[in-house]
Amino acid sequence: MTLKIDKSLAEVLEWREKLRLECESMSQEEQIAYIHQGAQDFMRRHNLNLVTMDSSTRKTRHSNRISQ
Repeated sequence: MTLKIDKSLAEVLEWREKLRLECESMSQEEQIAYIHQGAQDFMRRHNLNLVTMDSSTRKTRHSNRISQ
């Protein structure tokens, strides 16, 4: 029996593997900072102003909207 994988799922799995390979030599703290920075970059590119939570202090903060 062959498992059929949807094209969009295959793309997500590819992203996951790429991220795993990029982060495999990083400490857990470095991985979190790397992913957080990527998310911040995405939010800036798309002019998103979302509430985020600082997991170390449990305080919410608003991301800064930066116009490009």
